[in-house]
Amino acid sequence: MSYIDKARELGEALSHTPEIQGLKTAEASIMADPDSKEAFSQYQEKERGLVTTQMLSKVIPEKESIALIDLKIRLMNRYPLIKAYFVQQQKYEKLMAMVNLTLTTSMHGMPSANDLPIPEELKGMAQQILDKIGGGNMEKMQISPEMLQGIKLPPGIKL
Repeated sequence: MSYIDKARELGEALSHTPEIQGLKTAEASIMADPDSKEAFSQYQEKERGLVTTQMLSKVIPEKESIALIDLKIRLMNRYPLIKAYFVQQQKYEKLMAMVNLTLTTSMHGMPSANDLPIPEELKGMAQQILDKIGGGNMEKMQISPEMLQGIKLPPGIKL
């Protein structure tokens, strides 16, 4: 079986997860409510404009980013259906991040949480996630000092 076939199989399996089903249901609820639909369409239009700006100039104006976040918060406070959608979207993004991390570690090996450029207080939680996706039978990833160059952490965070 080719890797494209496996990708299709993965996509099909993911389409049945509660995260994706919940996102589809939340979106359908918005589309069924005219007021929510109109407000959400305006948000999506502004979001597309910001993404287009980023693709063209590689820089997102801070003012526009803040305005989009502000709009999102106002919509969530005013429209329960839109809030439910964004909650579901966050669950979906978490699922996809886990899938991506699993794919990456399958290809490159499993890092130890101690090798990651994250604060000490998060390393225990990170190791639990790595153990869960690794299944205990993955090769350890080799992380060189060069791989960590250019990574900036907030002041006071120790690795």
